[in-house]
Amino acid sequence: MVNIMKIRAAVSNDKATVLEFCKDTFSWGDYVADVWDRWQSKGRLYVVEDDGKVVGVYNLAIFEKQSWIEGMRVHPKHRGKGLGKNMLMHAESIIQNKIIRLIIESENHPSIKLASSMGYYIEEKWQLYSMPAEKQSSDVKIVNDILQIKDLVNSVTYADSWKWFPLDDEELEKLIEQERVVISVANGTTLAMGIWNRYTDFPKMLQVGYLNGKEDGMIQILRYIQNKAYELNCERVQIFIHEKTSLEASFLEKRSLFYLMRKDKKSKI
Repeated sequence: MVNIMKIRAAVSNDKATVLEFCKDTFSWGDYVADVWDRWQSKGRLYVVEDDGKVVGVYNLAIFEKQSWIEGMRVHPKHRGKGLGKNMLMHAESIIQNKIIRLIIESENHPSIKLASSMGYYIEEKWQLYSMPAEKQSSDVKIVNDILQIKDLVNSVTYADSWKWFPLDDEELEKLIEQERVVISVANGTTLAMGIWNRYTDFPKMLQVGYLNGKEDGMIQILRYIQNKAYELNCERVQIFIHEKTSLEASFLEKRSLFYLMRKDKKSKI
């Protein structure tokens, strides 16, 4: 008998089934349960049926400058059937803009191999750190002019709630207006810069989506963010640092390395 594979928009009745096979995705569980309702409300959450059973899921987010594929999961008992490839192909059939990005943990070799086989390449590597929210003091300033930070931008992207966005001048100006870009300054010299955000789906978590500069300046920024997290009643702070930026601090817990993968979709003639 030939299996019938179908990809369709997720409905509320799919939630329990998907969360059951996602619950052990990582050692700590999975975040799909926390984002399901918001993803479904956006209308680009899809499930895969294999012989009428829901065995896969992914979400697609489309922005002006890129599209983002996330939350791709396949039931453990249904892996090796090409479901992941079919989900990527399905996403690409919907996407109109040129740039497609996704993030994969560096030890997830099957997913990296799949993405690579479909034309995705490693654009950047990002190291994830974690630290507690704590009452701290630091000498950090909010940026009000893009010229203060231009020399400290060494990446083409930054992270915001587990999505990576282009870090161009237009985006920097927007972030500055939102007072989300901070700098550490000593003797009139800018030592480091950071970009922070409040998680959409995890109110108890604050995130640093970009950090670069001299180590003592970066530590001052992290102390500032620890204090901001404390004031906002958050419990933890996640920090994403570009792999080529070196940082060591006793209060930082080093977590996983992630590959930001990209594909430039060819325009149809």
